[in-house]
Amino acid sequence: MEALRILWMNWRDIRHPLAGGAEVYTHEVARRLARMGHEVVLLTSRPPGLPREEEIEGYKVIRAGGRYTVYHQARRLYLEFKRRGWRPDIIIDEVNTIPFMTPLYAKEPIIMLIHQLCKDCWRHAIHPIAQPPGWQLEKLLHKIYTRAARDSKLKAVITVSSSTKQDLLELGYPEDKVHIAPNGLDWNLYRDCTSLAREKEPTTAYVGRITPYKKLEDLLKAWNLVEKETREARLVIAGRPDPKYLARLRRLTEKLDLKHVEYKINVTQEEKKKLLAKAATLAYTSIREGWGQTILEAAACKTPAIAYNVAGLRDSVKHMRTGILVEPGDVKELAEAIITLLADTKLRSKLAESAYGYAQEFSWDRTAEELRKVLFR
Repeated sequence: MEALRILWMNWRDIRHPLAGGAEVYTHEVARRLARMGHEVVLLTSRPPGLPREEEIEGYKVIRAGGRYTVYHQARRLYLEFKRRGWRPDIIIDEVNTIPFMTPLYAKEPIIMLIHQLCKDCWRHAIHPIAQPPGWQLEKLLHKIYTRAARDSKLKAVITVSSSTKQDLLELGYPEDKVHIAPNGLDWNLYRDCTSLAREKEPTTAYVGRITPYKKLEDLLKAWNLVEKETREARLVIAGRPDPKYLARLRRLTEKLDLKHVEYKINVTQEEKKKLLAKAATLAYTSIREGWGQTILEAAACKTPAIAYNVAGLRDSVKHMRTGILVEPGDVKELAEAIITLLADTKLRSKLAESAYGYAQEFSWDRTAEELRKVLFR
């Protein structure tokens, strides 16, 4: 197998304090590509406290710029590399709403990696009135890439789910250029989940970023109905918070006089695993996702998910097979699904076993192999 020099651009790396699912994906795939013998250089932003350069599990990380200036710095570093005589064989342009615009200046083959479109998240990420101009800007930036795809400058587009693939096709990307390399699972971390999950607690968990587009106020309103039906059930909301949004949720918790809601902030991987293993159900109320990584991790712990029937979540939850999908914004239906799974142990066990079987289909080794195939296509 020919060894490639891969230049990868992403706005954050795995050690960034705000690293999320996209950065986990980048790290897990990059270190596996390095293990295969490829040279991987990741250009990313530099938050306070992190070195300009370091090696992480076989791949090199070079940091420069901040949240917005990283895009300019990536172009500068690319040109600097070429002046010094280092030329990549291929560029991975990872898009987190704002792309690196590589088709405008790079001469090498480009692969776009995109987890999801922001689309209707604009109104929650900034302000409701930001959605129309934000979505128009997002579509405008993608025109550069759809044109590059038609001109063969963009070699391929990699995404993580059928939902995002459909979004990309609607933007004008050629179908034969869009490939799915789904998220994986760290089975070294989750291999003991089945033993941890033997004694479930009457707990519904949410684990993920605590930020407006997750629509956790819907979950609290549903939980208000759940508490009226059962006194034993407990809701745990865990993750890295947007401080203002967390304060809003706490105020709503007090307003609704919820007695059995707990917030866990910035949990470790081990804490997350134990929470997912002990919980009877997982609840996810995002307005859209690229995939739904925590749903897959919960499935590895034999914990079925109740989620909104939206892009990404409908890919990771198979309705009435691995979990339950409910209509977005339908608080009553959400509450009824939670109550049903907490009470009906037979149904919950059936969904849990099926979810666990579904999780077996995913691993980061498989993800890296799917991406490698696209690199050599």
